[in-house]
Amino acid sequence: MSLYLCIAAFIICLVSSRHSLVSGLTVLLTVGYAYGIMRANLPETYSHFIFDAGVLGFYAAQLFPRLTPFEEYRIQSVRHWLEFLIGWPLLLFLIPNQDILIRFVGLRGSIFLLPFIVIGTRLTNTAKYDFAIRLAILNIAVFGVAAVEYFVGIEQFFPRNEVTRLIYLSKDVMGNSAYRIPSTFTGAHAYAGTMVMSLPLLLGALNHKKTQSFHKPLLVAAVSVSLLGVLVAATRLHFVGAVIIIIATLFSIRSRAGYLGGLIMILAGLGWVVSSEQRLQRFTNLQNTEMVSERVAGSINMGFFDLASAYPFGNGLGGGGTNIPYFLSRPIEKPVGMENEYARIMLEQGLIGLGLWIAFIVWLLTRRGVDPSDPWFLGRRLAWVTCAAYFATGLIGTGLLTSIPQTCLFLISVGWVASQPEEIPEQKSLADRNSNGYYAPQLITSSNLPKPSKV
Repeated sequence: MSLYLCIAAFIICLVSSRHSLVSGLTVLLTVGYAYGIMRANLPETYSHFIFDAGVLGFYAAQLFPRLTPFEEYRIQSVRHWLEFLIGWPLLLFLIPNQDILIRFVGLRGSIFLLPFIVIGTRLTNTAKYDFAIRLAILNIAVFGVAAVEYFVGIEQFFPRNEVTRLIYLSKDVMGNSAYRIPSTFTGAHAYAGTMVMSLPLLLGALNHKKTQSFHKPLLVAAVSVSLLGVLVAATRLHFVGAVIIIIATLFSIRSRAGYLGGLIMILAGLGWVVSSEQRLQRFTNLQNTEMVSERVAGSINMGFFDLASAYPFGNGLGGGGTNIPYFLSRPIEKPVGMENEYARIMLEQGLIGLGLWIAFIVWLLTRRGVDPSDPWFLGRRLAWVTCAAYFATGLIGTGLLTSIPQTCLFLISVGWVASQPEEIPEQKSLADRNSNGYYAPQLITSSNLPKPSKV
C-alpha cells in the first residue's frame, strides 16, 4: 500500500504542477500535511518516501522546463549560492567515510529540499495571494483534526509503533499528564513549525490592498487557528517564533486601523482561551530562566569548538546528526552529534560547508528591503523576520532542513526574501538613447517581457 501511495503522490504532484506552480505547491503541501499520519498508520519502509515521491513529481514539472526571461531574472540572485550549497555535499558524497545508505540519508537532509528556494523566487504577487488562500484552507483543516485529538486523544489517530515513538514520549504537558498534539504531522514540532511558517503569507494576504471581501473571514480564521495550533502543539520554541512574528506585524502596520484592530481582537480572543485552559500554557515554562539557560547551554557550548577541531572536514554525510530511519539503524562510523543545526552541518559537511551556510545567511539577511508601497511589503518583512528567527533558533535545535513540510515553507520564504523585485530596469542598449545621447530607461514587468525562443 505504501508503495502505491508513493506512485500516486508522484503522479498527482506531477500533473498538478504541470497545470500551474500554485496548484503543484498546494497538492504537494497537502501530501506533506497528511504525511505524518499516513506514515504512522503504514509503518512500512516505503511509507517514509511518500512525501519524497511527491517532491520528485513536483520537481519534474517545475524545475526542468525552460524558464521565462522574467523567471530567469528572479532566480539569478540565488543561482550561484545554490550551486555551492548543493555542489559541496555532492562532492562529499563521493568520500566513502560512511556506509553508502547513511550517506544517501545525509545527502537528502543536506540538499533535497533546497530547490524550494528557487520556487520562492518565482512566486509572483498574484501567485503568493492564491497560494495563501489555499494554505489557509489547509491550516483550518488540520486544526480540525488537532481539535479532535485534543479532546479525544491521539491514540485514535496514531497507533503505537516505532514511527510514533517520539510522539508518545512527548507526554510533558500539564505535569506530564497530557500529550503534545501533532494533528496530522510527524510530531508536534512539525505541526507548530508549519503553522508559524505559514503566517507571513497569511498575514501578508490579509493586509493586501486588493484582498477580496469573502477571503477576509477565511484568512482571519486561518491566522487564528494557526496561532492556536502552536499552543495545542505545546512547543516552546515555535511559540517564541509566533510571538516574534506578531510583534513584527504590530510594529510594521502604519495604517489601516481596521486591520490592526482585527489583529488585536484575534490576540485578545486567544488570550482569553489560553487563560482558561491550563493545557495551553506550557509556554509559561519560559519564565524559568534557569531551565532556559541550561537548555541553551546544552546546545551552545565549547563542545562545538572541540568537535570542529576533531572533525574539520566532517564525519561524513549522515554521520553528524541527520535523523536515520529505524530500518537503516545500522552502525554509523564514529557516531557523534549535537543538538545544534550548525553543529550538524559542520559534522557532516566540515568547516567549508558550515562557512558556505554562514556566508549565505549573512548575504540573505542583508538584502535590500522592498518599497513600503509594495502590496506585499508586510508579508515580505514577516518572511525576513521568520527566516532570521529560525536561523537563530538553529543554534538550539536540529531539523531546520528536514522537517516536513515546514522546511518547504521555510525555504520558500528564503527565496522570497532573496528574490529580485517584481519590476526591474531594462538592460540599456544603443536603441534606448534619446536625442541627447542619454539612455531612456524603461521598466520590464512580467506582462511585457518577451516570450522565450522555441529554438
